[in-house]
Amino acid sequence: MEAKKRRLEYVDVAKGIGIICIILGHLGLASVNKVVFTFHVPIFFLITGYFTNSNRSTNDFIKNKVRTLIVPYFITSAVIIILGTLEGMGEGNAKIAFSEWLCAALYGAGDTYTTPFYIRGIGAIWFLWATFWGSIFLRISLKFHKLIRIVFVIGLFILGRELKKWFWFPLSIQAGACATLFMYIGYLFRQSEEKLKKISEETRIFCAFFALGVWISFIRQFQSFWLVNCDFGRGIIDIFGSVCACACVLMFSWIVEWKMGVIAKIIAFFGKYSIFILCIHITELNLLKWWEMTAGYGISSKYQLPSIIVGKFILDLGGAWILSRIKFVKKIFGMK
Repeated sequence: MEAKKRRLEYVDVAKGIGIICIILGHLGLASVNKVVFTFHVPIFFLITGYFTNSNRSTNDFIKNKVRTLIVPYFITSAVIIILGTLEGMGEGNAKIAFSEWLCAALYGAGDTYTTPFYIRGIGAIWFLWATFWGSIFLRISLKFHKLIRIVFVIGLFILGRELKKWFWFPLSIQAGACATLFMYIGYLFRQSEEKLKKISEETRIFCAFFALGVWISFIRQFQSFWLVNCDFGRGIIDIFGSVCACACVLMFSWIVEWKMGVIAKIIAFFGKYSIFILCIHITELNLLKWWEMTAGYGISSKYQLPSIIVGKFILDLGGAWILSRIKFVKKIFGMK
């Protein structure tokens, strides 16, 4: 029981690091993005695959995913639509704002697309739809023979990546198809975990340094790795680099839990409630004009960025802490 608790806590630490890096990744800083985009979303997909329960009935599995992913999506979308409409009312275009945000919520794309028609992106909560579809696809694949399963997962990835060249389908289903590959890798790790524990210490140390080297190389040669629209940069090379990056973050998270008790618990708390942070973050990211606000308060350009980062952390992390204390909110978000 103690080992299980320890494992779950370091996974929450990894999720905490991931969600904090998602916030930082939306600041638009190239030097930050080339680091955080290598792992901050993929690590959530890997963890989802690791904890996929193949024993639960299909109906229960789908109900759980709807309760913990789709319900939070629509709650957050409703908040964005209401606040976005009120913001539009103040600017004299409430009908346009309402229409755009409503369409964005119903379409569920992370980015804004202009062809073959204009659709506004809803933002980072595309991840919830992608996780939903990826989980369903992975669960379906587990019913197949191993060889068919591999072909199915790889085929889904290729299909999702190639179809985006012609059309972006609603509800981020292509992103979900590509996310299935990362979830499958997490699932395979879970299946092989006991065997991996038996390899020699020297081999584990070598693999750790090798993964770190691959990750550093990925960062140095980073071009693009945007899962939101199935852009995987240099393809299989960068996918391998991302898996190595996730492995390094998980190893680092284990060290943090092992050596940094209080800090680990704080980060793990944010990992546990990462969905609250994501939903608050995308709301403020969509609606708050941070640069205009800080300039309006007379903050000099030199201190605007640090002020924005502090403001976002207070709002996103502090808001998540408040929501975590409200039992009703936890219940409707599918939390115990």
